Amino acid sequence: MSDSPSSYSNPEDSRFLQDILISHWLLIILGALGGLVVAVAIAMSQPKVWPAMALAKIGQVGGTNALTDPAAVLARTQFPSFVQDALRAAGMPVDVDSDVRAKLAKKTFNTQVQKGPSLFQMQVDGLTKEDATKFLTGALAVLQREHQALLDVAVKEKKERLASLETSIEGNQKEHQTILDSIKANAAKIGQQAPDPIMVSYLLRANEVERSRFVEQQTNLRDQLQEAKTHNTRFEAPVFVAQTPQGPSRIVAALVGALLGSALMVIIFALWAWLAPKRN
Repeated sequence: MSDSPSSYSNPEDSRFLQDILISHWLLIILGALGGLVVAVAIAMSQPKVWPAMALAKIGQVGGTNALTDPAAVLARTQFPSFVQDALRAAGMPVDVDSDVRAKLAKKTFNTQVQKGPSLFQMQVDGLTKEDATKFLTGALAVLQREHQALLDVAVKEKKERLASLETSIEGNQKEHQTILDSIKANAAKIGQQAPDPIMVSYLLRANEVERSRFVEQQTNLRDQLQEAKTHNTRFEAPVFVAQTPQGPSRIVAALVGALLGSALMVIIFALWAWLAPKRN
């Protein structure tokens, strides 16, 4: 049985590559060193950035109802114009195509919904600590401005309900006094010195039950309107900025540059060796 041509392909390729490595090892090493130098130089030329993050909570009404859904917040912060809105609110340049700070904010800004109730986290890199902090504060300000309208509607409804309850309580108190006056008047007409206790208890009981219900609702509404339970979207903790700036790793850049440099030299010499017989 004759051997197929493919059985010689791999050994021949291996010998071909070995010959290139042996013949041009010095130039390949120089290529690796050149790639290393270029990669490290590029890494050193990149500005270092200050990563920052902030944990925020969607505004609440009554301590249980969020002003909006976390998915809606995520979609809003991912909208193309949001970064410029946040930059504008922070008093920073808004040209994300030419300004370095604005371009970095657009490139690195990210929002993630957290597992906690109505929590989300915003992240961004800044050329300075101040830039990173200002941008996240501006991003929150944009959300607060938009959520304020939802908060105002909810608070208005609760305050209107509270005012209605106060009116009802006043009416209940007047009704209570009217019942007492009526009982006393009837008792005077029939010559009794005091009204019948059973009749007084029956009439006043219903009035008291109604008043208790109104007062309970009033107390619950006032409790819900406390700042701790009804508030706009806000930070749960101060903005956190890394203690040291971060940049491309010089070690990783050196390794990648060396590999690419040596690989490029091997490819060049392989093409040269492959094309040489054809030229001859």
